[in-house]
Amino acid sequence: MSFMMKERMESEELKLLRMLKAREGLLDDSRFWNLEKGYQGEVLFDKWFSGLDGEWIVVNDLRLEYAGSLFQIDSLVIGGDRVYLFEVKNFEGDFLLEKDRWYSGSKEVKDPLLQMQRCETALRQLLKSLGYQLPIESNLIFINPEFNLYNCPPKLPIVFNSQLNRFSKKLLKQFSGSVRLNTRHSRLAEKLCELHIEKSPYERLPEYRYEELRKGIVCVGCGEMDIRHQYRMIECKMCGSKEDLEVALVRAINECCSLFPQMKITTKIIHDWIGEMVSKKVIQRVLHINFSLIGHGKSANYVKDSQRIGN
Repeated sequence: MSFMMKERMESEELKLLRMLKAREGLLDDSRFWNLEKGYQGEVLFDKWFSGLDGEWIVVNDLRLEYAGSLFQIDSLVIGGDRVYLFEVKNFEGDFLLEKDRWYSGSKEVKDPLLQMQRCETALRQLLKSLGYQLPIESNLIFINPEFNLYNCPPKLPIVFNSQLNRFSKKLLKQFSGSVRLNTRHSRLAEKLCELHIEKSPYERLPEYRYEELRKGIVCVGCGEMDIRHQYRMIECKMCGSKEDLEVALVRAINECCSLFPQMKITTKIIHDWIGEMVSKKVIQRVLHINFSLIGHGKSANYVKDSQRIGN
């Protein structure tokens, strides 16, 4: 039986960039697409791995630090007599490996193997400091079936999409005769989760202003903003997705809070933020039910319950 100790979550940077992209707030969306593609690749890996019936603990999206160096692990699997480290890439197209250098067309790209090896070294040192001398088996997973790497030596710890079935059999065979899960495994997983660093210091958000962002409600289905209001529902004209009006309004309010954490949330602000799609009376009712009112008169504004502490 396997256990998921830490679920995979979208990074705050990706969430905010997605909000900005929907509201036409990104002049350069390359960073967004890079993060989005990487995340989708990791989700595909999770779907594949969840289909394996092994006895292990899975810890996803770990951001750790050792000796002043920060390193990130896409997926860590703890079980048997070792730890498995998976670096997941969603590369697409033809790549070339030549004299330890990686190329996409004529452009040299960062070496993902070197990245994984550095991560493995840092993890090994961290585990040793915690009293664990477990072998680490690292694998670079290319999850996209449309990826091809020329000149790839067969002995490299690389698994292509077409090799996943054979690789899964190898994993299950390794686990079949190994040590069963015990408290030492779970204690290690719990300790690594405790050491996880929530916020990445490498997050990069572009400058943006409230006045420059497109106003309205973003479709929960396709991310477009061509929405029509129908009584207690909203419907996307692009994809046909429907959503309860109150749920959509709460989502839009939370979006505003995330993008502008210093802004005081009022009925007037949210009325403008959603493109005046519904009346101020409806917005005030939704705010009153789902948020907390602080202050009086002109200084009154709404906050999430978690923000009310100390007010």
